[in-house]
Amino acid sequence: MDLWALLLGIGTIALLAAAVLMVFGSLFRTPMSGTERAIWVLIILMFPVLGAFVWMSWGQDSFRRRIVEPPRR
Repeated sequence: MDLWALLLGIGTIALLAAAVLMVFGSLFRTPMSGTERAIWVLIILMFPVLGAFVWMSWGQDSFRRRIVEPPRR
């Protein structure tokens, strides 16, 4: 395995973990009710699920079509 690819992957995961800790840390430090906090957590967690749904329903099909069709000249 290429060392640079491994370091890039570890760095990316570390940055993602830092972003998640920053977002959720600020969310739980903000004074708000439990219900409001739960709604915000669900909204934050919804984006990856929504992106995955869009990819599964539209993105993959569009990508497959581009691979199967011959290039236009």
